[in-house]
Amino acid sequence: RESHAESAVYLALDGLCIGVVTLADQLRSGAPALIQRLRQQQMRLSLLTGDRWQVAEATADALGGGMEVIAEVLPEEKAAVIRHLQQQGEAVAMVGDGINDAPALMLADVGIAMGSGTDVSVASADIVLLSSELEQVELANRLSQRTLRTIRQNIGISILYNLIMVPLAMMA
Repeated sequence: RESHAESAVYLALDGLCIGVVTLADQLRSGAPALIQRLRQQQMRLSLLTGDRWQVAEATADALGGGMEVIAEVLPEEKAAVIRHLQQQGEAVAMVGDGINDAPALMLADVGIAMGSGTDVSVASADIVLLSSELEQVELANRLSQRTLRTIRQNIGISILYNLIMVPLAMMA
């Protein structure tokens, strides 16, 4: 069942298996479409999870595949993965919603917590999305790009202004 993104829990009584329960996380609505749009923007995507490898691989496939899967990691190991990516020169944005994501959210260049997440993850993030809609991640990215573009334009205009006006003021 792990190949279907389900984790098996075995129930035992007096050393005998009396049943098996499977647990599965449901993908958030719109997640595969968001992953596809982010991939079209040339973003490198990774799935960083504490889940077992087979479950993580099946989840990545359900999201459209083509992403690096890093599975079976503890919370402090998630932070180490983020640190490693940063040491390779990557700018890292991390999206998370659980207590186990808090160390990585704090270490990431941009930590994004889902508003429906735990208090610890919300407190650890740079950005908190008030809704559980993943499309807000893309919106936050677009807003940050627009903000940077505006800042660069303002700096350029101020430099140009100073290059023109300072010599004119000195001549007058």
